[in-house]
Amino acid sequence: MMVKHALFELIKSMTMSEKRYFKIYSSKHVIGQNNDYVLLFNFMDKSEDYDEDILQKQSFVKNLSAEKNYLYNLILKGLNAFHASFNSKTQIYQFLESIEILYHKGLYDQALKLVKKATKIAIASELFTQSLVLNEIKTELLSKQFLYQEASLNIAKANELLATISNFNSIQEITTDSYGQQVKIGLSRSNEDSNLLETFAKNKKINNSTYSMSNRGQMYINGLNLTYSYFIGNKAQTLKYCQLMTHQYEKNPYIIEYSTIGYVSSLYNLVNAYLDNGFETEAMHVLEKLENTKDKFGIPTSYNISARIFFYSNNIRLGLYLNQDRYDESKVLIENNKTSLEKFKAYVVKPQLYEYYFLVSKYHIVSGEYKNALRFTNLILNDADFKLRDDLLSVVKLMNILIQFELNRDFSIEYLTKNTLNYFKKKKRLYKVENELIKFMSFQGKIHNGKSRMNELKQLRDAMKGFKKDKYESIPFKLFDFEYWATAKIQNKLICDSILPD
Repeated sequence: MMVKHALFELIKSMTMSEKRYFKIYSSKHVIGQNNDYVLLFNFMDKSEDYDEDILQKQSFVKNLSAEKNYLYNLILKGLNAFHASFNSKTQIYQFLESIEILYHKGLYDQALKLVKKATKIAIASELFTQSLVLNEIKTELLSKQFLYQEASLNIAKANELLATISNFNSIQEITTDSYGQQVKIGLSRSNEDSNLLETFAKNKKINNSTYSMSNRGQMYINGLNLTYSYFIGNKAQTLKYCQLMTHQYEKNPYIIEYSTIGYVSSLYNLVNAYLDNGFETEAMHVLEKLENTKDKFGIPTSYNISARIFFYSNNIRLGLYLNQDRYDESKVLIENNKTSLEKFKAYVVKPQLYEYYFLVSKYHIVSGEYKNALRFTNLILNDADFKLRDDLLSVVKLMNILIQFELNRDFSIEYLTKNTLNYFKKKKRLYKVENELIKFMSFQGKIHNGKSRMNELKQLRDAMKGFKKDKYESIPFKLFDFEYWATAKIQNKLICDSILPD
């Protein structure tokens, strides 16, 4: 978002509680022009979009650029006050402000006492960077009081801490790189894909035992092993590491405090792992826990995390309903989600948003509502900046061709099959499933009688049935069952009305 939109974006990110607090805060901290700033705040809060020309015309605006800058900083100060004791980090930052004041007043003993209190919090919460900052301040305070021996011992502790940080950063870097590759590709479709992720999982740096492993470091190692297990389709191992990660979060609440969105993600992963292993009862229990987090861990003050919970939980429910042919419940869920979708879609990352769009499109295909299905696939495919989830993009491109087939748009099919074929070749993702479907669609313009088309559909169905038995070729069917689609066409029915294979 452009810099001039920053104030608008900040105001739109605020919760009702934060807005109420800010108005009280501003009344105590602004003299004279308070009403104008509150009017500017209220106007932007009620606006659907940012329009600077309309803002300039408001009677309470004198110098918009200066007033926006002042209001922006005032809101941040108010939010800082509102969240002063929000978590361990903010408590330490509050201590640091007080320590700085005491230091410059020469009240070293008092400053040192606060350093020790803040350090205790930082160590307990494994806040390595904050611990290092506090260690540096402590050394300076000891030196100012000529306590050089203690200062020297404190520097030695800093060196140990630096080594621990270096070890942690190495593990964090490897795991983060593996996350990036997994999100880009999706699920492994070849030995080459699997070998790529395996290099991360077996990296020697994660076994550095020079310094004891922190809980946060172990969390990253579990995350790395989870990513690899999921990527190669090892369901049992995926469940094992999902359980380990969730348990580690709940055993060490400060890690939830440090990365609340990480804990939310771990619950989401655990639900899916239980479902993949056939443990639906356990999955529903964890899903309920995930949905209930919306009222915990400070989440009500974060639209970002609230949006993640909304999409995670609804993607799970909608996916489950569709997989179990519960189409009436799918329809109700989609209808009930419309308001929340509009509220949260600006606050969630694209992989979660587009997964929801994909599931909605899938529901519309199953129900024969092809124009609605096309609208949602186009929302994904028309975003040229979306470069992640190759697996999802591949299936959506194939679904898009199926939709054009259902709408009898022969010209669009001809164009899309060529375009999609080039895409798969360029991405080196032209596997047997993709090739067979594109070949089938490319041939449709040459078929002029129902008998020939029926024979082609039966061949497609049989081919898809065979691909389901292959380790890698079966992957796309986890997203969309092309055998089901071909079977429904043979029966001349919608998927939701067809007698489908087990």
